[in-house]
Formats: sequence, C-alpha cells, structure tokens
Amino acid sequence: MKKSILSSNIVAFSCFIIFEYLIRSVTLESSISKIDEKFGQKVKSSPLHMVLLTQKDYIQFLRWELPVPNIEEFTFCLWLRSDNFMHPHSIFSYSKNETDRLIRAWISAKGRRVHLEIGGIKVFEETVIFQENRWYHICQSWENRLGRFALWLNGRVRTQGYSEKTENHVVPKGGDIVLGQEYTDFDKGLEEGIEGSVFGFNLLLKSAFDDESPIISIDHTSLIQTFGSSYGIRFLPRIIFKTSKDYYEEEDSRLLLTPDYTKRISRVVNTANRSLPLGLQLVKLSYVRCELGKGSPHIGGSLMLISWSRTPVRIFGGAILKNARIDCGNF
Repeated sequence: MKKSILSSNIVAFSCFIIFEYLIRSVTLESSISKIDEKFGQKVKSSPLHMVLLTQKDYIQFLRWELPVPNIEEFTFCLWLRSDNFMHPHSIFSYSKNETDRLIRAWISAKGRRVHLEIGGIKVFEETVIFQENRWYHICQSWENRLGRFALWLNGRVRTQGYSEKTENHVVPKGGDIVLGQEYTDFDKGLEEGIEGSVFGFNLLLKSAFDDESPIISIDHTSLIQTFGSSYGIRFLPRIIFKTSKDYYEEEDSRLLLTPDYTKRISRVVNTANRSLPLGLQLVKLSYVRCELGKGSPHIGGSLMLISWSRTPVRIFGGAILKNARIDCGNF
C-alpha cells in the first residue's frame, strides 16, 4: 500500500514538473524574427506555439488565472482546427463558482452553428459549415451600450446586429476564463470539448465598434486595388474574391472556405490602421498578421486581458504544447 502511494506521489510530482514547464513555455515572449543591425540579416527566433487537445482519457482545457474586472465590452479572436466536430467546441467560457455561466461562445456539434450567450441570454446563433482538419479564424465582439455584436469568420463579417436584452448588461468580475471546455460542464467533459488545435486566443476588453462607423470586414477590395498590379490577381488568396452574398446564395456551401495560403496574406497587407477601434484592430491583425507578438499583437495595453503569448496560462489534462509554423492558416 505504501509503495502504491509513493508511486502515485512520484507520478504526481513528475506531472507537476512537466506542467510547470508548459506554463513557462507558453508565456515566453520574443519577436518572430530579429534584425541584425550590423548586417541587416533576419535571425530566426523561437517558433510560434499552438495547443493540441484530444479530450482522450482526461478533460483537456486551458485556464487563465488572473483577476477579471467587470466586463462591459470585449472582442476575442482565435484560430481553430478541429479534428472531430462530433461534439460541441467551447471557444470561450467565462463562468463563476463553476456554476454561473457569464459568457459562453461555442460551435455546435458537427460544426454547423456558432453561438454567443451572455448572462444566459442568447445573443446570436449563426448557421455555418465548418470542415474538419482545416484552420478557421474566428472573432466575436460585443458591447453593452447598445447590445451591439458581430461575428467574423476568416476576416469577413458573418453576422452582426443588436441584442436589446443585453443593453447595459455588466458581466460580473472575478470569474474563470477557460478555452476548450465549458467550465461548468465537467461531467460532460469527455464529450463536449475541443478536439483539435488552437492558436492565438486573445481577449481584449474593447469592442470592434465605434459610434459612427458601420461594422466592416477586412478591406479585401482595397488590397486588390493596392496590390493587384504588382502581385497579379491570380496570386491573391481566393478568399478575397468570396463575397458575403455568395454565402447566402449557396446555402449548401456556406462558409465552406478553401483559402489558398500558398501566398501568405500577411505579405500584401499593411499593419492595422491605428484609428480603427481596438477590437477591429485585433480582428484584422490576428488574421492577416498572425505572427505578430507570437500570436498576440501589441495593442490595447492593459485592455488586452488575455494575450496568447504573454499571459500565464495553465494547461490541464495532458493537452500538448506544439511548435507552429509561421504561416497564417497553415500552422
């Protein structure tokens, strides 16, 4: 009996050491490349990191342990590649006391809908078609002054509007932020977690909206006008030419995106316009310049509540930290 207890303690201690290593790894901050001032040559630094979750044997998720203030607006973005859409995928869970669901964002089973729920109120439910084994960039934004919301998928506004029931709603402080699981559903953990890879989860306490401007997509038209002559239209990613109208006219292939990443979008896109709302800057930069800040652009200061590369995170259940290629949408 004593031998069994001793063995368990050794295993637990070993897991703790590995766990501590993972925490340090995902909070390392360095540039993607440094310029040697003397010779003007690029010097490669440590790679980007993504996290692989399998939900096999143990519940797997990421949890950020930090003081969370009252939330009146937010924008979050992440890259997701699912290996199995059989069950729902939680892409942002904020709860309190492991019972109160304060913010929930998830993709339904079979990858057919994207949801946002705040304070138990359904903000939106948008029909989509995700494919397994493909990377998707997903962003959601909300603010409580007008209850305004929007969903971006691969740089395009997928749905937008106003949720009257969430006007003036303040999300309480002091909760737990989790990615990969619904923190109040551990009894369903082996069935309802993300099965796949995630990269670049960032949470900004600012919305993507301002008082005057309409909600916009990344301006692909200006990219064509600016770079079409020098790069040639055939070299620009096909996603640029897919209009929102196409998604609604082709019901059976809505959001069945097949972007061509052979020419990286980041090579032909300027840095985000600093006059844009902070949330919209996050949407734009995390999509077209995913390598900035090792997956987290340096914007917003303290309003960037969670930075993928700079905020300490605990990795649970044996989720695996892996190197990622510096290639947006093809990590």
